[in-house]
Amino acid sequence: MPVLAVSVVACGAGSDGAGDGGKKDGSREERGSGGSGSGGSAGQGGSGSGGGGAAEEKRLASALLKSGDVKGYRVQRSKKDALPAQSTVESYERKCSAVTDVMDSDPVRARTAYINGVLQKGSSPSAGGAVQQVLLASYGKGEAEAWLSDLKRALGGCKSFTAKDGAGDKVRLTASRGPVGVVGDDSVEFTLRVKQQSDSPLVFTVVRTGGRTATFMSISLSGKPQPVEKALAVKQHQKLAALGGGR
Repeated sequence: MPVLAVSVVACGAGSDGAGDGGKKDGSREERGSGGSGSGGSAGQGGSGSGGGGAAEEKRLASALLKSGDVKGYRVQRSKKDALPAQSTVESYERKCSAVTDVMDSDPVRARTAYINGVLQKGSSPSAGGAVQQVLLASYGKGEAEAWLSDLKRALGGCKSFTAKDGAGDKVRLTASRGPVGVVGDDSVEFTLRVKQQSDSPLVFTVVRTGGRTATFMSISLSGKPQPVEKALAVKQHQKLAALGGGR
């Protein structure tokens, strides 16, 4: 099954990536923000370098949900990088960048460390009618709070917009915000639909715990949005809170 960004990255319909309407503040190289993979940029969580480093990555791994933490669910840390360097998803409209940053390897608000896991209910990853994953991430001081604020604002004005993937292919996205105040210090839930894959809506539930976030992604297999169970978000928040020192 796809890792966090693949569902959007892989579905581009065109090859016209021209134009800079969605360019973020400063180029990716200038920002040196924290993607993953082997690119070597500052804040690179996937390889354990940058502001968070290997120690923070280990802390996140220790806080990841485990099988049995929530009845009926098994959890396995993914061996694959959820956000390989080529998995960029960039909005053509700057005001919508916070939405695409949820699955971008090079977001405006850089991750300093991250790990991801696969959630399984039933006999297979898709047995529950959706493929679900979670990404735990750490940020520099104030950056997690700022991203949640940016994201809420973006969801208010980005109902439909165009983005491009790392290959320059265009994707048309629609976003609709879900329930407010799911859990944690702050949270937001929204459904993202890709025009080319309208039968597989993605529901993101982002929960902030201090300076860390848990981003749950649920890819529906039925065409109807299916968010993760609240119990998963609650338990993950509790485990991150137990780490302390998240600001």
